[in-house]
Amino acid sequence: ASQITAAGEVFTLPVVVLISVIIQPRLQFALAEDGLIPQMFGELDSTGNPKKGTLFAGVIMTLFATFVPFHYLDDFVSAGILLAFTITNSSLVIMRRRSPESSPFLLEKLLAWFNLHSFLLSLT
Repeated sequence: ASQITAAGEVFTLPVVVLISVIIQPRLQFALAEDGLIPQMFGELDSTGNPKKGTLFAGVIMTLFATFVPFHYLDDFVSAGILLAFTITNSSLVIMRRRSPESSPFLLEKLLAWFNLHSFLLSLT
């Protein structure tokens, strides 16, 4: 079973990395438009592409790929995907449910605990 899992990772990890490289500049653009990161990431070149965001993301990803061993990158990509899914699902729970009035922020505390433990367990 471990060989099948390893073979699956060999095929899926490059796809995840490629999607990350493609989407990162657009994510930075959206965050800059919302004022969450510096405006320079929200600037588009003459062809409508976020050139500064692409260069920034490319340099950071290249540095990580150069200096961090593959085994760690693989683990962190898997942990990051799990964290993204749990945060997304937690957001949906928060939008649809409320904490009881007798215990304010109980739901938020439980979801924070769940997300933290999901992330930590994904690293083991």
